[in-house]
Amino acid sequence: MRYNPYVFILPPWQEIYHTDEQRKQDWNEAVFTYNKMIQTYRGYQYDLVEVPKVPVNKRVDFILDFIKNN
Repeated sequence: MRYNPYVFILPPWQEIYHTDEQRKQDWNEAVFTYNKMIQTYRGYQYDLVEVPKVPVNKRVDFILDFIKNN
């Protein structure tokens, strides 16, 4: 059951990417996972909304504006 046709997706961003205790994937695995997520969501006919690579506060604004207008 679908609550909304839109899925926000944040593309890999190499300039800020790093691994730690929670994020164990290396860069190549992260990109592979991102591409598989796109393939899967599209396979289920979701509309992907790519969140831009901008500072966090601008990403929040982008998401909130999108929600308000859709």
